[in-house]
Amino acid sequence: MRPPAPVLARLRIISGIILFLYASCHFLTHASGILTAPAMEATSRVLLVPWKGWIGHTALYGAFTVHAALGLHALWRRRHLRMSAVEAWQLGLGLLIPLIVIRHAVSVRLGEMLYGLDDSYWRLLAGYWLPEAGINLFLQLLLLVVVWVHGCIGLYRWLRFKTWFMARSHLLLVAACLVPVLAVIGIAIAGADIQARAAAGDPELARMTAVAPEVAAAARAGLGPWVECLTGAWVLLVGGVLAGRLLRDGHARHFRAVRIRYAGPAAADGGETVVTVPRGWSVLEASLSARIPHAAICGGQGRCSTCRVRVLDGRDQLPPPRAVEAEMLRRIRAPGDVRLACQLRPPSDLTVQPLIPPGARFTGAMVEDRTGAAGLVGHAREAMVVALFTDLRASTRLAAERTAYDALYLIERYVDVVTEAVTAAGGRVTGIAGDGVMSVFGGTGPVDDVPATCRAALAAAAAIWDGVEALSAELRHELDAPLRIGIGVHLGPSVVGTTGVTAPRPIQFLGDTGNVAARLEEATKAERCTLILSEATVAGVVAGGRGPGPAELGRIGHRVLDIRGRGGAIAVRIVATRAELDVIRGHRPG
Repeated sequence: MRPPAPVLARLRIISGIILFLYASCHFLTHASGILTAPAMEATSRVLLVPWKGWIGHTALYGAFTVHAALGLHALWRRRHLRMSAVEAWQLGLGLLIPLIVIRHAVSVRLGEMLYGLDDSYWRLLAGYWLPEAGINLFLQLLLLVVVWVHGCIGLYRWLRFKTWFMARSHLLLVAACLVPVLAVIGIAIAGADIQARAAAGDPELARMTAVAPEVAAAARAGLGPWVECLTGAWVLLVGGVLAGRLLRDGHARHFRAVRIRYAGPAAADGGETVVTVPRGWSVLEASLSARIPHAAICGGQGRCSTCRVRVLDGRDQLPPPRAVEAEMLRRIRAPGDVRLACQLRPPSDLTVQPLIPPGARFTGAMVEDRTGAAGLVGHAREAMVVALFTDLRASTRLAAERTAYDALYLIERYVDVVTEAVTAAGGRVTGIAGDGVMSVFGGTGPVDDVPATCRAALAAAAAIWDGVEALSAELRHELDAPLRIGIGVHLGPSVVGTTGVTAPRPIQFLGDTGNVAARLEEATKAERCTLILSEATVAGVVAGGRGPGPAELGRIGHRVLDIRGRGGAIAVRIVATRAELDVIRGHRPG
């Protein structure tokens, strides 16, 4: 029986974390070589000792075996090799790692087990740098880069939609770049130290690297076949999986083929398009293989419902939805004949009708519009964005006290203030309903710059605050009291894209982020303040290095609010004065 996908995903994450921790210990040990070779050896006795006992060996080799097996399993399960560039790099580097690590592992681990060779950094550095740097050093540095990039890609793809992660993404990116650089520098400096000690005839180096000639000869003769055997085994495994894929798909196309008919707009000339694929392919994979436009914003991971189809024929032969699909169908209240194309793997012929208009074609993890317009137009992706919602207080009373035209003029002036402030800060207004204005910041580039996005949203909030005060001063003779507003700001994940049929197509963002911002604005009335920021937004500003210090932040009101319709509480900051907003933005007087 095949394990459920969530179990395999958890195994992949757990094994990957163990391997990344092991690699991190090595990188930090290498970085200590900046001091000297003895410092590197001393650091290894602290950081690497936990990995040398039977518990450490079991965790390490078990994680490596599981992770490698799951990598081959993922390659086997892929019905086609079309993937995004990030996925391709992650998969390719993952398959390359065993080829490089085998030589190192055999030399260190089997060398110690079979021939009693010392596994200290003295011997390793001497092997890399004496008599001069060679292929072993090159392979070691290549291994460092490949392992680190593969691990960082995996962590990013796992954590990219965690608010705490994206709020600190810039600091983590700096660390991800700094650690391998320091490791390489440490190896270089320690290597130079080893060469200098060798030239000076250092007795400690001679003692730590001494190996009996007969042992060295036996190790060279005995370890070489191990390297060749294990390398060949891995190549055969990967080649066997690729060959097996070809045989499986070829056999399935001829003997176990499934015909999927597309009715409606997805079909050619308004009739039916028939795609023949091996049994086991999903409907979305069939669409991709036949280049049939099929919306799938999340990239076919079951995290959205844009790929959903209505089953017109063959429904009685379909297996029931698995957990991921069933939960999504429940959330959108789908009828019984609607399924997710990315999760539906028909065992027999099927007729489907895509329900989301196929005006977009799937490219990697994007949905690209056929118009090919620049910027965000034509693309939809998951991103960390900041939603800002603002509303004019007592607007009903203001309208009742004026003629319709005067009330409309006042609202228009207010909306102009908000729109100009949002646009000037780099945001986009996504909706105006009376005097309520929703806007979004971020989500326009290939990489989320969370600190910059949070700063932009707070700059817009400050400009709105100032602009409304200026508008009140300008209209003071027409108002009984100054205009008052409420602003809610929240950082969170959303799907950002375009909607509509007219050009330019308006930007929209879908998800819980906008709803939370609106609820925070609503809460400003009860809290008797102008602005409420989610703690996630404040953390995003602080992560950029320009926010307030702990003491300054401690003087700004902190609450935990229940958000209606969200099913949970959220930590927020209550901003009652304009000066407090400047403190959070990092703008200090003087």
